[in-house]
Amino acid sequence: MKKLGGRAALAWIMAAATLVAACSAFGTDAGATCPGPTLDPAVPPAASTAASVTYGFLIDRAYTGDAKRSPSYPWPQLPRTALDTVAGALPKLDLRPGDSVFAAWISHNSNDIREIFLPVAQVPRSTALDLPAAPARPKPPVNKLECNQYAEQVRSYNEQAKTWRATVGDLQQRARDADAKTVATFVDRQQAALRAAAPAQDPVGTDIYGGLAVAGGVFKSNPGRHKLVLFSDMSDTIGNAVRPDLAQSDVVIALYHRDDPNDQGVAQKQWETALRTLGARATVFLPWAATTVDKIADQLKEGGR
Repeated sequence: MKKLGGRAALAWIMAAATLVAACSAFGTDAGATCPGPTLDPAVPPAASTAASVTYGFLIDRAYTGDAKRSPSYPWPQLPRTALDTVAGALPKLDLRPGDSVFAAWISHNSNDIREIFLPVAQVPRSTALDLPAAPARPKPPVNKLECNQYAEQVRSYNEQAKTWRATVGDLQQRARDADAKTVATFVDRQQAALRAAAPAQDPVGTDIYGGLAVAGGVFKSNPGRHKLVLFSDMSDTIGNAVRPDLAQSDVVIALYHRDDPNDQGVAQKQWETALRTLGARATVFLPWAATTVDKIADQLKEGGR
């Protein structure tokens, strides 16, 4: 190989040094001394995988004040207190599109469909968000000679990614705002229906199991989490043989009270066992004094969605 002259060798060395310096000044990426993208576009959050929740409310209108029941429940204190409590609790729940609400009376014939005074209603689901495609990342350079071109592609990509992130963020915020308005409108309608409900006293008797059958049927038709609140002293006088499936349902017994403390304690244990046999996941008893709007909302949010 022919050796280069002094001047030629010096010129070649300076040219090579200049090229290396130009490329290495950009940093490193993919094994080359060229700059990589400095701003990745934010990945849109995945659609929520949380199951929808169905909230059921059973309200006793069959109180008769007989020897088994508490005279502390003057008619119509129990059903009216229950209706007001449910109406107050709804806006405090974590309601989302896809969630459902229903309410029915407990009477001597609770499993009669006519006892459902608040038919199953679902928070309307929002339309799928149509997000623009994220900008494509520039391909890494094959060699150092492509550094300048790659650097320009990276600059362009960073600008596009920044704009894309801002656009997606704005669209997602608008979607959240729209969902919040949808939930608020839904709650207003359910509250109006609850406050307009007019319970008629049923002196014949109380069919607790029939009410549970109604709830079980609704839950079976609405997959997801199931949460049920019964407002009653839980004195079943009918003895309905039906035994509904409350599989994995959370149950709250509210406004629970009997004047005889022993009777109240014994009945609570009996119902805890009975509801567990029906598949209920958990049962919470709230005495009358502890049954408040906030307490009901807290219990319904307990355990998440």
